[in-house]
Amino acid sequence: HGATPTDPGPASDVGSDSVIFRGVLVDFKSKTPKEGVDLLVLDNDTGQPLDATRYPAFKSGAGGKVELAFPRDLPLVAFKAWGKDVSGHFEFKESYLFNVPTDAQDKRIYAVDRLTYFAALSVSYVEYADSTTLGHLAGSVYWVNPNGDEEFVGCLRIEVRDEQGTLLQEKTDEDGRGIWAATRYFDVDTDLPTNLKCSDMTHHQNSRYLVANLPDGRYTVSAVSVKTGETLDTIMVRAFPGGISVGNFYLTTDRFPGNPTPPLPECERHDSCSGQYE
Repeated sequence: HGATPTDPGPASDVGSDSVIFRGVLVDFKSKTPKEGVDLLVLDNDTGQPLDATRYPAFKSGAGGKVELAFPRDLPLVAFKAWGKDVSGHFEFKESYLFNVPTDAQDKRIYAVDRLTYFAALSVSYVEYADSTTLGHLAGSVYWVNPNGDEEFVGCLRIEVRDEQGTLLQEKTDEDGRGIWAATRYFDVDTDLPTNLKCSDMTHHQNSRYLVANLPDGRYTVSAVSVKTGETLDTIMVRAFPGGISVGNFYLTTDRFPGNPTPPLPECERHDSCSGQYE
């Protein structure tokens, strides 16, 4: 399972051809740091181990600390996290995080606890899929304000396209449970996904999503405004059988001077979200 990561020292000791990444391994639901969780660095494009010799599997340090040196010409990496933390109370499913800047500081690396994983599928009316063939995506849509704080963006829907650019439509079983490409949004009271058709909550509450039961592959995920139909942002996320991949959106002030969430009443009354308050 590897060893605790070695502190690479001050950036001045690393050399001009390297950058220092500093992150924190956290539980997806509680956002609390977790020590002793297994981690592996992946190639951001292929999802395969980046360099097993240079970056062997390791464990998050005290306070969830992750600190690594990366080549300066490598802009993005991905992480895989799994296993128990040092307390033994948390056991994480295979969790993946893509599009991580190699020079990021205090970057959260999310891992999804097994209890959260199974509870999320149960309450969102999704059929638990064959873990050898299908995996899941999850994440949040944030607007990063001028202070650097992450605010939720509401009144949106998530669209997923495969590598051929085909927009995926959910398939259900005879009982209506999602068995393929099932898109769900989170409930603000339980902080777990439900069967909501779109996220009409404001950023003061929630903007998390789940896309359950996708085959192994690379997907383009878009956050679309329910009110205007505008695509707010698009990211790439790769699904892995039996795992859950976290794909967060970070809208910035260069495109959005303010949080793009419309006023709450306007969100609630929008036709695309009709019926959710009945």
